[in-house]
Amino acid sequence: MTDKERFLRTFRYEKVDRRPLYLADPWSDTLDRWHSEGLPRDVKDVHEYLGVKHLRLLNVTGTSGIYPKFERKVLKEDAETITEIDNNGCTVLRFKHHTSLPEWLDFPVKNKSDLLRVMDEHFDVTNLDARFDAAWKERIGQAMASDCVVILDGGCFYGSLRNLAGVENISYLFYDAPDEVDEFFERYLTVVMEGFRRVTKLIKVDVIGFGEDIAYKNGPLMSIDMFRRMILPRYKKAMDAAHEEGVEFTWYDSDGDLRLLIPDFLSVGINGLAPCEVAANMDPVSLRRQFGRDLRVVGGFDKRIVAQGKTAIDAEFARLKPMIDEGGFLPAIDHSVSADISFDNYRYFIDAVQKALKI
Repeated sequence: MTDKERFLRTFRYEKVDRRPLYLADPWSDTLDRWHSEGLPRDVKDVHEYLGVKHLRLLNVTGTSGIYPKFERKVLKEDAETITEIDNNGCTVLRFKHHTSLPEWLDFPVKNKSDLLRVMDEHFDVTNLDARFDAAWKERIGQAMASDCVVILDGGCFYGSLRNLAGVENISYLFYDAPDEVDEFFERYLTVVMEGFRRVTKLIKVDVIGFGEDIAYKNGPLMSIDMFRRMILPRYKKAMDAAHEEGVEFTWYDSDGDLRLLIPDFLSVGINGLAPCEVAANMDPVSLRRQFGRDLRVVGGFDKRIVAQGKTAIDAEFARLKPMIDEGGFLPAIDHSVSADISFDNYRYFIDAVQKALKI
């Protein structure tokens, strides 16, 4: 049985020999710490070094977001930081020597006229061929030649506009420029649907992926009514197209507390969430109790527990084991592997998760 078969059967609640192993990536700061704790510096893949094979995912989407990207430009640099215009056109300050989110200093979209200009320059959908280039064709070829789980973009509507405008500006735009926001989302949907048309002619898609980051610790970053008016109809169109092609599963990637949105997700067929941030009340066991087996979960293992050590890790896997055995759930650290996790604790987590995945 391949890992792809294990993944699909797990999400169908069917019998498998074991659950597939899905692993998050460590921060660069985390690797620096692990090098000081015994990880050889010439190791390029820590999981290969630890002797584990994890689930392979391959995204066969063309360029579905901003195109062309903004030109990256360094504005200022010192020993500790770099200030630059990034590929989203945002002016950001980044720290050189530790992993963190950047400090956003300015955004290319602050009002309606900015949004119109950026749509003209970076979201033109009259020439879609350019979004499906040689790199896309190479990914299609890789997917055809492997047994990886094939993912296709279903949308990054809120996330793409937030990347251009920031949370505060996008919140104003929903009210000050609703027609222009609607046009932006419609253009994104045009690209999504073109991806469906092209990709499904060539290869079987396993999962529809959404990458929104539409919530924070206390709930969604936009009102439910606005979400239902501006975004949910586009999700439905994407999922209707997916269902016509026989795609069963979705992978909705967002941090934060999504619970208020989950009934709407399920209503259009979005049935899988990741990484399920436990600190934001997205505990897998609670989600299963509230939403039942219709909702699949990837992630949901609190990174803070891994940092606490072996006893805490064992206790958490004991709590999660009944849900692992039931199916519809792949436990993984809820986002990246942070630098407060020692190499010894991470190695123990790897051993413990492999034991827990055995049925």
